[in-house]
Amino acid sequence: MAMRTFGSLGASVMVFRSRYSGLLAGAALGAAVAAAGAARADDDLTWSYASARVSTCVVGVTCGQSGGLTVLGQETSVDVNTDSNGASVHVNDYSPSLTPNNYGMAFASAEAGTGLLALPVLKAYASGGGSGFGTTPNPTIAVNIATVQAIQGYTNTSANALLIPLSAFTGLVDYEMLGSPSNPGTVYAGLAITTSAILDSTIAAQWFGTSTVSGFGQFTGSCGTPGALALSSAAPAVSGASGTQYLPVTTSSCTGSDAYTLNPGDSFYVWSRLSVVRASFGVTDASHTFNVTITPEAQPFVQANLVPSLMRTDGASLNIPTSAVPEPSTWAMMILGFGGAGAMLRRRRFATI
Repeated sequence: MAMRTFGSLGASVMVFRSRYSGLLAGAALGAAVAAAGAARADDDLTWSYASARVSTCVVGVTCGQSGGLTVLGQETSVDVNTDSNGASVHVNDYSPSLTPNNYGMAFASAEAGTGLLALPVLKAYASGGGSGFGTTPNPTIAVNIATVQAIQGYTNTSANALLIPLSAFTGLVDYEMLGSPSNPGTVYAGLAITTSAILDSTIAAQWFGTSTVSGFGQFTGSCGTPGALALSSAAPAVSGASGTQYLPVTTSSCTGSDAYTLNPGDSFYVWSRLSVVRASFGVTDASHTFNVTITPEAQPFVQANLVPSLMRTDGASLNIPTSAVPEPSTWAMMILGFGGAGAMLRRRRFATI
């Protein structure tokens, strides 16, 4: 079942779904994946959300102002119990007939991984552009964002209590920045483990939280939020350096103990999120991806003790209030900085002299 909302004001909007295949390294890992698949009965994602936006603002006029962004294209997708693709959206502004200037693109997608427990794999990408540099003191720049979230839930189908090692769940964002060092991109990532308290839509809304800058990339929920078992505290990666870079995302227990007792019939949820921002020219590419995995040292325990007893939880039981990509009224100046924007403008002007 999928629910989709579409919005476009001058940019072409396309939905794409393409399967991403992973290579399994070694017969042992292949056997582990096969066993995990048999235990879960499928490799679907319990729940996933993706949103992308291409928008613009005028430097020195509307950038950094509340409501100062002009949205050229936006798309949001929410899916439950989906195949390995999950939610997937793609927005671009490459249509000269609609907008004569290239303001870039953004896309995001979620899928179930091929490793133990089919944990989420998230991808996000944003490229930017602009117009009027060298010809006007107030050029127009793109402020493009892509955000994706996914939940994989597990229910204890055995007759015995299971011990869930909370620190066993970890993630790594493989990303690349392209563009001027004075015009960095931003990558945000977060990972949380919760109880079935998120079946309450009011509590789920606290975890979804996309209404603030901090909530855009990390969870607005905390260890004090109902349902919290473990939570990451990864800082945003802000970089203008080119080349492949990595952002590790690890969790810390919220309960005072690394072992969580999952009684028969109970469920727990692994919730991951990835967001990228690109203002003006350049690329923020985290499509390589945010992989949530089991730490190597915990894999034998998970394979022997959890895989035979855990079944993927039905996403239809989740009722998560979602909203469109939040209004990033200050992100353009946060990323560029007034000094960075001024330096960029000066370079552009000198290049035209």
